[in-house]
Amino acid sequence: MGRAVKRQSVVVFGLSFLDVLCCGLGASVLLLLVVKHGETVVPYASDGLLAAAITEIQELIAVKTEEKTELERIAADTQQEVIALTSTDDAKSSIAKLQSTRLASLLQEVQQQRQALEQARSQLSATAEQSNQIAERAPPPSGQHLTGLLINNNQVVVLLDRSASMLSSTLVEIIRIRASPANVQRNAEKWVSARSAAMWAVDRMPARSLFQVLSFSDAVYDAFGKAVSSKEPPRWLQKDYPTLNTKQVKSSLEQLTPHGPTDLKTALKFALDLNPKPKQIVVITDGYPTLPGSSNLSRLSDCPRAVPGRVPLLSPECRKSVFDDAIKAHRKKLGGVRVDVILYALEGDSDSIDGYWRFAQRFGGRLLSPVPGWPAS
Repeated sequence: MGRAVKRQSVVVFGLSFLDVLCCGLGASVLLLLVVKHGETVVPYASDGLLAAAITEIQELIAVKTEEKTELERIAADTQQEVIALTSTDDAKSSIAKLQSTRLASLLQEVQQQRQALEQARSQLSATAEQSNQIAERAPPPSGQHLTGLLINNNQVVVLLDRSASMLSSTLVEIIRIRASPANVQRNAEKWVSARSAAMWAVDRMPARSLFQVLSFSDAVYDAFGKAVSSKEPPRWLQKDYPTLNTKQVKSSLEQLTPHGPTDLKTALKFALDLNPKPKQIVVITDGYPTLPGSSNLSRLSDCPRAVPGRVPLLSPECRKSVFDDAIKAHRKKLGGVRVDVILYALEGDSDSIDGYWRFAQRFGGRLLSPVPGWPAS
């Protein structure tokens, strides 16, 4: 009986182990069934979708290629600009250095020229002083000639025409300058030459000689611009008198402005009224006069009657009559007086050249028709 129990316990143990083995086998089979084996098949897209995807990729590649090209071009341009700027900076630096060197050289030259100028001024002052001393010691000249024009030693009257026509030799230019400011009129080329001619005559007179410069238009003024009349006649001036020098006369003439008509008859009257009587009269004008002095214009041949409120228009024949009347009125007093004429001929008044030439010839003088710019001083 004991042996029978022992054999049965062994049988029970064997059945349980078999069950475990079966369960393990079943689990292994189940795993084999659940897990997939072999390659996985991926479904492909259709042909249309694939072509669209390829085109999009190609377009994207093209855009990126263009962007790359543009970036490369910008990079190249930037590099060139950097190189150019670097070269420009170098060039500017070189130019600045050259300019600095040149400026230093110029400053040195200016300094040298300034020193030379100061030395020249000193030498010029010394030379001028020596010339003045020599001139003071030299005897007075007896007269000066220029193409037959002689300036007398003493008692010389210069009659300077200061009418509006002395602004220019052409009528159009006269009208233009008359509308200009006074300083422009005073600096008109013809008027400057006429003033210079008056001073030319004064400068050629010897020291201590008597002279007078009378400017005339519709009135007469002395050398200092003061109006003269029968109550206040002009007086002789003495050249290089202690209280008078020719620079004062020149300065006074430079302040005169040409204006108005021409009254030669009255100018001759005041010149001949000087005491003592003048020995020479130098007339500086540009044509026949336009005013007959105190005479009535309508009584002269070829002249119109005066209309109140209107300026009469004079023909060349009428102006010739006015000129002849002025000479005739002073014919007796002009006896023994040398008359010279410096004529700046006016456009359209060429007949006056013959009239003034005869006037100068009759009283022992000369007619000078100067070239433009004479005299130079």
